[in-house]
Amino acid sequence: NVSKEYIDNNCFKSIILKNVSLNIPSEKITSVIAPSGSGKSTLLKIISGLELTTSGEVIKERNQKIIYIPSQPSSFPWLNVEENISLGLLEKDDTVIKNIIRFAGLEGYESFHPNNKSYGFRFRIALARSLAHHPEAILLDEPFNQMDNQTKKEIMLLIRETQNTLKTTFLLATTNITVALFLSDNIYLMKKNPGEIISDLLVDLPKERNELIYDSDKFIQLRSQIEKSFKKIDSQKLFNLSI
Repeated sequence: NVSKEYIDNNCFKSIILKNVSLNIPSEKITSVIAPSGSGKSTLLKIISGLELTTSGEVIKERNQKIIYIPSQPSSFPWLNVEENISLGLLEKDDTVIKNIIRFAGLEGYESFHPNNKSYGFRFRIALARSLAHHPEAILLDEPFNQMDNQTKKEIMLLIRETQNTLKTTFLLATTNITVALFLSDNIYLMKKNPGEIISDLLVDLPKERNELIYDSDKFIQLRSQIEKSFKKIDSQKLFNLSI
C-alpha cells in the first residue's frame, strides 16, 4: 500500500503513487510496465531506500541489500573498468572481481577508462559493480532507452543469463511491453495519474529465451493480453507505451 505525494511551491498536491502493492519473488525477474510519467522511477527509489513513502511500507524478509541502477548507469571516466567495479567495496577479492568481469563481458577491458557515450558498456560496468556487492535484488530503471538495437539484444540476454546462472533477483521498470515479456517471470501493469497497479500476470514462457520467442503463439497472446488491459483504461489506451 505504498503511496507517494508531492506538494509544490504553490502548495498544490500531486499524487504520484497510490496504494501500490506488489510482491518481488526471489531469484526471478519481475517487471512493472507503465506509461511514461507514472512514477516508475519513484517506486524503484522507494523500494531501494533512496526515497521515503508518504504512506505504506516496503517489507523485506531480512536486512536485504537492494541496488538501484538508473536509466543512465554511472561509470567514472577517471577510473578504469576494474576500479569502477570495485568502487565502494570494503574488502576486494581479486578472484571474485575477475570472475564478475568475465561474466559481464568486460574481460580484456580491465584497464580501459570508459567514456560516457556507450550506454551498453556503462550498463555492463554498473551491473558488474552491483554483483560485486552481492545484493539480494537489483532494480533496473528503463535501462534500454539509449541503446541501439544490437546492444539492447546483448544486454537483455546478459540480464537473463545473470538471473539463470547467478539466481539474481531483478525488478525492471519499463514502458516497453516486448522487453518486459522477453525478460520477465512476472509482470505488473501500472496506470498513471496516479500510479496504481491495475493487474498482474505470470509469464508462462520457456526459461531459455531467444529472438524466436517473439513469433511464438504464447508470446503474441501475452502481449495482446497486456495491450487489452491498458486499453480498458480510457484515458490511457497505449499512450506513452511501446510495443
